[in-house]
Amino acid sequence: MKKIIKSFTSFTRTERIGLVALSALLIVLIAVRATMHLWVRTDGDVEKQRKLVAAWEALKRSQPVAKTNDIHGSYDYADADDANTIPLPDIININTADSATLVRLKGIGPVTAAKIVARRKNKGLFTNVSQLLEVSSMSNTTFDVLKKHLTVGE
Repeated sequence: MKKIIKSFTSFTRTERIGLVALSALLIVLIAVRATMHLWVRTDGDVEKQRKLVAAWEALKRSQPVAKTNDIHGSYDYADADDANTIPLPDIININTADSATLVRLKGIGPVTAAKIVARRKNKGLFTNVSQLLEVSSMSNTTFDVLKKHLTVGE
């Protein structure tokens, strides 16, 4: 038993040198991290920082927004309340809207938007908003919310 314990606790000369080198490296890295604020000074130019922040905000606003809602990856696409997108019109004509516009509506994802556009190509224009229920498997509550914002005519 003592032999087994001794074999686990005794190191060769090379192993001891390696442990000392790793320990020294760890101490140096901790010291660098602890004293970093003494070496690195932020630029005191407030105007330059303000311009940089404004440019960053402009870049973020120009990017499309799609946020995931759950761990399964379903997306809640941006709507008119999102400051990072161009607002949607109050009423959208489903006979003329492209799939990108349809996707931005809550309750219509990319697959449903593609089905709507494909149905329009194959069977012609929608004559009634309730025909959307034939195209997709959306719930009645989602449809009730959407139908207030959709039209088939001008």
